Amino acid sequence: MMAKIVTFILIFIALAASHLLIDERGYVLISFNQTTIEGSIVSFSILFLLVITALVLLGKVTRWLWHRVVNTKGHFSRKRRLKAQQAWNEGLWLFINGEVEQAATLLSKVPQPEARQDYVRAIAAKAALKQGDVVKANTELEAISQDNQGQLASLWLEANNSEQALALLDNKMTGTKPTSAVLSGYILACVQAKQAELAVAQIAKWYKKLNWSDTQWQSIFERIFVDAAAQADVLFNMLPKAVKAHAIPALNKVKLQQGRIEEVTSEMKKLLKQGQYHQLADYLQYSTQSSNELKLALQQQLKKHPDDKELLFALACLCNAEGDYELAAKIFDSLSAHPWEARWSKQAQLAYEKMHTYEKAYLIAKS
Repeated sequence: MMAKIVTFILIFIALAASHLLIDERGYVLISFNQTTIEGSIVSFSILFLLVITALVLLGKVTRWLWHRVVNTKGHFSRKRRLKAQQAWNEGLWLFINGEVEQAATLLSKVPQPEARQDYVRAIAAKAALKQGDVVKANTELEAISQDNQGQLASLWLEANNSEQALALLDNKMTGTKPTSAVLSGYILACVQAKQAELAVAQIAKWYKKLNWSDTQWQSIFERIFVDAAAQADVLFNMLPKAVKAHAIPALNKVKLQQGRIEEVTSEMKKLLKQGQYHQLADYLQYSTQSSNELKLALQQQLKKHPDDKELLFALACLCNAEGDYELAAKIFDSLSAHPWEARWSKQAQLAYEKMHTYEKAYLIAKS
């Protein structure tokens, strides 16, 4: 723009000065209708330059006003929008990295656009749940719009409101084929609501769409069978054959807790024969009755591996189950020479308390 202005100035200087070469003042006459304008070339040149300069300045002022005033719409100015966006980006990274409370605090301090308010409330609810504040979490979840309530089933579950979670998921379950995420959320809601039969029915119907790991399968079945121990066999028989393999470990633990060790003795002996001592010990820690057959098999195996800590722990569990607390306490005394495992503690406390060695029981409980 400046280059153009300079060019015009040079042209008009040349025009204004040209008359000097021929010793003439220069004269301009403009006439239209009844109006006549006349003057020298110099005066018209100066006037023209002033008009151009005024137009350039007016354009700059108009553009500045447009960017600063007219173009700022809504509640957020450009600076505020930028600040909100920066806070949103930082908050998301904090949330992704597990720093939920910091993300919620940051987003509460920097106002966000209305379109993000549901997400801000959901993050605040997640932070409240992490801090154990269920009341605040429920308040935040209730404030979220109905359009997004369908996405909150897992958060309602965490807030111990399984009925609300089930209500949100019911429509998705009865509509088109539910996704794996919806199915998982619905089954978890059923388990949390202690509706074991409904949970098993959904698993039996949709198990092909549940992409769970072995650990997830066993965790679900343990919760189902523990909550409905009296119906464990009935629930197990409701499952398709392809899923029963995942449920057997949880069912075995329930049988051992119910004192039905004779029903699983053959399977326990099979684990012993295969050298799966850790799995065997994991089962027997739940046993409330002993089996002479299994105990003898364990003792025979211990003759070959006298220092195996898994075999020793399994034998101690059987001793506790049959009331031989003295032998169990001696076994735990020998196990104390090994790095102590947390899963030994409950059985060790039982043995020491029954033998009135309360100091040892107290030390284990304290640790």
